[in-house]
Amino acid sequence: MDKSITLPPDEIFRNLENAKRFAIDIGGSLTKLAYYSTVQHKVAKVRSFDHTGKETEDEPLYEISVQEEITARLHFIKFENAYIETCLDFVKDHLVNTETKVIKATGGGAHKFKDLLEKKLKLKVDKEDEMSCLIKGCNFVLKNIPHEAFVYVKHAEPEFRFQTTHPDIFPYLLINIGSGVSIVKVESEDKFERIGGSSIGGGTFWGLGALLTKTKRFDELLQLASRGQHTSVDMLVKDIYGGAYGSLGLTGDLIASSFGKSATADKEFSKEDMAKSLLHMISNDIGQLACLYAKLHNLSRVYFGGFFIRGHPVTMHTITYSINFFTKGEVQALFLRHEGYLGAIGAFLKGAEEDNPNQYSWGENYAGSSGLMSVSPDMFPMQRTRSGTFDMLEMDRLERQLVNLPLLLDSSSYIPDTMDLTEDAMAREYWLSCFEEALDGVVKRAVASQPDLQDARERAEKFRLKYRHKLQTLRHQPCAYGSLTVRSLLDTREHCLNEFNFPDPYSQIKQRENDLALRYFQKVVRSVEMLNWEDRQFALVKGLLAGNMFDWGAKAVSDVLETDPAFGFDEAKRQLQERPWLVDSYSKWIERLKIIVE
Repeated sequence: MDKSITLPPDEIFRNLENAKRFAIDIGGSLTKLAYYSTVQHKVAKVRSFDHTGKETEDEPLYEISVQEEITARLHFIKFENAYIETCLDFVKDHLVNTETKVIKATGGGAHKFKDLLEKKLKLKVDKEDEMSCLIKGCNFVLKNIPHEAFVYVKHAEPEFRFQTTHPDIFPYLLINIGSGVSIVKVESEDKFERIGGSSIGGGTFWGLGALLTKTKRFDELLQLASRGQHTSVDMLVKDIYGGAYGSLGLTGDLIASSFGKSATADKEFSKEDMAKSLLHMISNDIGQLACLYAKLHNLSRVYFGGFFIRGHPVTMHTITYSINFFTKGEVQALFLRHEGYLGAIGAFLKGAEEDNPNQYSWGENYAGSSGLMSVSPDMFPMQRTRSGTFDMLEMDRLERQLVNLPLLLDSSSYIPDTMDLTEDAMAREYWLSCFEEALDGVVKRAVASQPDLQDARERAEKFRLKYRHKLQTLRHQPCAYGSLTVRSLLDTREHCLNEFNFPDPYSQIKQRENDLALRYFQKVVRSVEMLNWEDRQFALVKGLLAGNMFDWGAKAVSDVLETDPAFGFDEAKRQLQERPWLVDSYSKWIERLKIIVE
């Protein structure tokens, strides 16, 4: 076992002092450890709110208080099996108070490492069925993580096309490609069935690849394949017919026979070309099986997972190509951002059923999660410097269970963001620069929001470093946390602020401005009521636009407010541009309203 690593507790195994309910998923090369902890942090909440606008000199109409709150957090850490003994020693040494007596275990290595787990952690190993853990974990991430699923498009910008998760995630097909292939139809939270499979899977690629290339490591085999040309080894349609076979709809570049040229060509083939041919052969076989089962059971959502995938661009591309070919584009190959954690998540959920975690909504904590990383050494070689060979996923329990807004006409197609920054490089650079330039101001406000705490400046500097690193990561890998939007940049900033106990750097400003707004409220209502119906609608829309512009989150407005504290709501309304606005559907909207009113 490798013991040549150091594990900083503030980066990898966090909050171990409050940890309980452990679970572990041990595969052929990777281990995934899961545990539950509680996190205490400050929360800014509205303490009083008076909308009547009564003139009271002494008592504020709007007041924010900061309270201490305890939140549940789920931790998932992924690392190579070579480090398992060191990691278990680390966990044992840093556990303080835990009532846990059992560790749930799944995966092929659960039996192999059972004695080591019990010896190191002094916990009884309770093994769980691998497939049921996988399904439970898949259901959990699909329900709780927006943009969990994505389509992979090689050479596109971006390569990852994230999908909006349908409110009802069932039914779906899960193609789990491990040593072999299991094809599972999932109909509900507890109802699933293995409807098919194949012995030709990841183990076949690895085994035949080792015989052909003398390469023993799976990742090295994939690297060879990524550099290879399968056409040197495979016999194509044009090699047989001189071109396309038009009457059958076969293009000339289509593979007619995998490894077909090796039988007749009197030459040596490169390791790279043989690995690429083998990858295509396995992927095409799996893709055709997946398509047949999807059609047979009338399923359009097909997710792929297992160690054969593991986020490798070359495997995702070959699977995608196969699915597109056999279904003529009718079915998309879907991959999951957190595919590697599914077994550990499912095993953990089985051990936490008494707390019924599925009754809550959970959100990804961007401050403590590694995000989607390519494992290809040729892509983004610097992105793993923070955690080395470790990846983390953290999820916080939300205060309320999230539900779809019932007023939406179609919640499955609703997208709350006006632009996807992963697809617009210019907009992405603009907004990342805006957030970087605003960082000094946020740090300044964070310190000012806690004038009585001596360590506020030190914590604010730690926030600065962490958030700047996140912005650098997103500039390098925009798809790290799904679709990149202005909203997700704000969420990431909020998560990093919470990490260092700054619930809201702008709380004092909000308190002052909202107090003034409430005193102004009744006057505005009376003035609007005096207008005729159509003028009243226009006044409300202008007020909405002005209120949206009058926001400390907007860089241009924050610059004005920093230099002119007297700038207020009336000034914001006066500075609204005249119609037509940049996006102007007011006339259509007012006509629809007239029909409803009449």
